[in-house]
Amino acid sequence: MTFSYFITATNEHDPGARISAAHYGLIQETIRATPDLLKAELYTPAQITTYHDDGHSPLLALRLEFACIEALESQVAESGHLWRLAQSDDWLATGASLVTHQAMLTRTFLPLTRTIAEPALCSYLVHYPGAAENFNEWLSYYIAHHPQIMLDYPNVRQVNVFTRVDWCDSMPWTRVNHMQRNMLTFPSSQLLAEALTSPVRARMRDDNGRFPAFSGRACHYPMLTTVVAPDNGKYFETPL
Repeated sequence: MTFSYFITATNEHDPGARISAAHYGLIQETIRATPDLLKAELYTPAQITTYHDDGHSPLLALRLEFACIEALESQVAESGHLWRLAQSDDWLATGASLVTHQAMLTRTFLPLTRTIAEPALCSYLVHYPGAAENFNEWLSYYIAHHPQIMLDYPNVRQVNVFTRVDWCDSMPWTRVNHMQRNMLTFPSSQLLAEALTSPVRARMRDDNGRFPAFSGRACHYPMLTTVVAPDNGKYFETPL
């Protein structure tokens, strides 16, 4: 298992705002230079509507993956690489009015194996901001049942489930403690939309009805996805 660091930037004053391609490229190159990074994924809103329709997607989201929690924490500590990014003009120019962040354990059910990033990739980012009445019961059921159904979506390229951990940081952003996140990745936004209208959707909904009790709801956002390999280029060893 690895550890993932999530950054989610929102423009609360203009939910339809978009980051420029030039600025996106600057952030991408800064993220690529993160020490001890295994890989990163950058997400921007996809122009599709799914049946969940959970409102405006974030302006920008990122997931940075590390081999251990110590490697992650070293980058979000004072003077760490990501700490410096958060203070920089490159980040401040995103126009985000709210930035949340969270470190989580990565549970991989289907790895994304590739040699280069395909700009057409589209991911369905899901998070559960509430709380389970019995978290052990919730997680035990979820891990044993739900990802196995996700794997049956047509054309799915990646399936991950992320669960909460405690972490230390000096970042200026708002910490969140979502009990869980999920991510499914598809080759394009069109194929994501088609997958969500497949018969697998009914199986997902049926299983959802068997979840142990929890508060709140799940939030779903379709996001165009850019995969960023670190400067050492060693993460993606198997081409698609």
